[in-house]
Amino acid sequence: MTRAQNRFLPLLLFPSLLAIFIFMVLPALWTIYVSFTDMALAGPKALNMTFIGLKNYVRLFSSEDFYHSVVLTLEYSIFTNIGQFVIGIAAALLISRRVFVGKNFLMAVIVLPMVIPGITQALIWSSMLGSQEFGTLNRLLGLINVAPVLWTQAFPMFSIVLVNLWNNSGFAMILFLAGLESIPQELLEAAQMDGASGWQQLLFIKLPLIRYMVLLWLLLNTIGCLGMFDLVYGLTRGGPGNATELLGIYVYNRGFRFYELGFGSAASLILIFMSLALSFLYLRLMRVELD
Repeated sequence: MTRAQNRFLPLLLFPSLLAIFIFMVLPALWTIYVSFTDMALAGPKALNMTFIGLKNYVRLFSSEDFYHSVVLTLEYSIFTNIGQFVIGIAAALLISRRVFVGKNFLMAVIVLPMVIPGITQALIWSSMLGSQEFGTLNRLLGLINVAPVLWTQAFPMFSIVLVNLWNNSGFAMILFLAGLESIPQELLEAAQMDGASGWQQLLFIKLPLIRYMVLLWLLLNTIGCLGMFDLVYGLTRGGPGNATELLGIYVYNRGFRFYELGFGSAASLILIFMSLALSFLYLRLMRVELD
């Protein structure tokens, strides 16, 4: 890069850096400040908030509802990661085969949900999992004389995990497929000649060689699960009761449903710190794998 280019580089980057500062850095700093106040969305505290120090955080860590949301979010993340990994690696293995009828169709079916907005997906699945005879799934069960099931009430966690499996398994498949395609074919042929079965090739050759892709997917997917809001809120509103009140919905409810912006901001910062901690852990694992 020449000196003239070095001079113009800050000017070219300035609009983007300014936008990042205005729309990301300033709101983040404001959220940190608000978390130490009793600011409310309505009422007298909306205009005359008071600095209260760590009271929001003390209240947060003494709240059973908060710990309940943390546990639900971790359960949701674990079940979602396991399900998406199984579906993603299975689809990637099928598509990576040289001869597979319906390869393009399978790829389109798995990738298609990724382009549908989350709230639209929630409305689609609300119709699928609807109660009584109005739900598509209950209609199918009625064909074999099975009584209708209140899916989002009887199996709330299963319902939201199922929808997310349908939603994001395509992303896992794309990353795993990219990793599988990068494996030298000669290595697999040599293993096959040595008598390695398909399962042995998968466990001892393919998965170890794409472990970096798996860790990258796990990092991105876990962060997405921790901050999940639109899909779950559109499907269950965090209910029944608080059975699906993940941390994202917990923050929303405290800030915009109960009008406690200060308390909701404190909860959102804890969510950010959880995401950063997990990101640091995954990045350390990636670093070890790369070294």
